[in-house]
Amino acid sequence: MGEKVKVLHITEKLQSGGIENFIMNVYRKIDREKVHFDFLVTRDEAEFFDEEIKSLGGKKFIINKNKNQSVLKRVLQEAKDLEKFLKENPYDIVHVHSGTPLRMFYLKAAKKAGIPVRVYHSHSAKVKGPHKLLALKTMFFSIMKQFFPRYTTHFFACSKAAGEWMYPKKIQERVEVIHNGIDTKKFQYNEEKRKEYRKKLEMENYFVIGHVGRFNDQKNHTFLIDIFYDLLKVEPEAILLLIGNGELEENIKEKIQRLGIEGQVKMLGVRNDIPYCMQAMDVFVLPSNYEGLPVVGIEAQAAGLPCIFSNQITEEVKITNNVEFLPIQDTKPWVEQIQKEKKFERKDTIEEIKNHHYAIEQTVQKLQEFYEKKGKEER
Repeated sequence: MGEKVKVLHITEKLQSGGIENFIMNVYRKIDREKVHFDFLVTRDEAEFFDEEIKSLGGKKFIINKNKNQSVLKRVLQEAKDLEKFLKENPYDIVHVHSGTPLRMFYLKAAKKAGIPVRVYHSHSAKVKGPHKLLALKTMFFSIMKQFFPRYTTHFFACSKAAGEWMYPKKIQERVEVIHNGIDTKKFQYNEEKRKEYRKKLEMENYFVIGHVGRFNDQKNHTFLIDIFYDLLKVEPEAILLLIGNGELEENIKEKIQRLGIEGQVKMLGVRNDIPYCMQAMDVFVLPSNYEGLPVVGIEAQAAGLPCIFSNQITEEVKITNNVEFLPIQDTKPWVEQIQKEKKFERKDTIEEIKNHHYAIEQTVQKLQEFYEKKGKEER
């Protein structure tokens, strides 16, 4: 057997978020006798996937532990640290995952370090922030995007929208969409598992509205709580199931308590049984301010759930006919649509997921072929 292709995945963190779950879904299924993964992150702390990465044979490295800097200064320092690291630890491929063009500097460092295959992977289709800062960010990012062709050899995106947002027009024909594949067997609708988990979570007699996502501005939990508060006025036997953690978690807890609805909101934190929790839900709600292509949206459809998504999410996420897109300015349409879903009858949707190429085996095959071909031909 020939030498393994060595791939370094670079992402901000290894918690249970969308980007990290995508990478780990690939890592679990890829042929590790032929392709070796290591991970480089930008914060020094114990994280959700640390032990699993170690058990699968990978290593986690950390650069620039000093966080007392502005974002731009920090990224520039990380790029310097990365160049030094790569000169001491050569890889065949560097695969950077990001939601903004800011980490383009990493690929400049990788090029200077002599890494032959340099991949940038767009996982978002928008950026938000305070109005004044947003205008500045947008201008800065538009300048940075022009440097991609100079330092990047391959351009990936989780959706067409994410590719169009991240990369300049002149290279759009070179952008390749890599579907956020999922393990369909785990999410396949299972009536017995549904009954088991509804009992386990003490929700047997409730109408369960579910959400999975980090507590940050992107996921728009504040609006979600407003939706649920208004829903309770017409559906008093409802429960909101929130899975995830994040920097705004305490703010959301305070809002829930202020509204007096803590008895009907279950916050489960980060879990490794999300497929089963989804079986227990009756409707899945994702009112995000922006997304690239949310993996949880595919997972929820694979679980046979009716889904209500923000109209700020690309319609590429719609795999089944069980999806509605709504604006995020008013709670009323959301309440009305959630009520309609009480009559929804769940069914197995796995073939639809596979027909749209969102099974993890399909994603892994595509990446396996890419890593092996490009990694070996550049040696």
